[in-house]
Amino acid sequence: MQGTIFVAAPPGTTWPLTLDGVERQLRQQFPDVMIFRRHAAVSDTDYLDFQVTVDGLARVSSYFDDGKLILNDGSSADWADTIVWFLGLLPAGTPAVAMIEDNPDEIVPIPAGATGHVVEALLDGLAGE
Repeated sequence: MQGTIFVAAPPGTTWPLTLDGVERQLRQQFPDVMIFRRHAAVSDTDYLDFQVTVDGLARVSSYFDDGKLILNDGSSADWADTIVWFLGLLPAGTPAVAMIEDNPDEIVPIPAGATGHVVEALLDGLAGE
């Protein structure tokens, strides 16, 4: 699977992560990160666009203030550990769901305490791999 991965708070909920807090954590985790603050006029939502290096390649992603993490141009293996790290920023027990661009009709919960291998398998399952 190569494409866009969506990780989010379940419908009807939000995450307690501010843009400022996520930006600080990104800068600690990825010292070479480039971060740009944006505003989506259509949804009137603020978000961060950020570029990090994953497995030697620059990857562009976004975090929206209401609890959506969008990871672009990578495989489940490329992003699994980053997803686990990111979910570790949330309070224990905070729910999260995942979806991939190639299968937008299926949204699955990410188990609490999931490892990188579990997240990778879950995303590969969404892709039918």
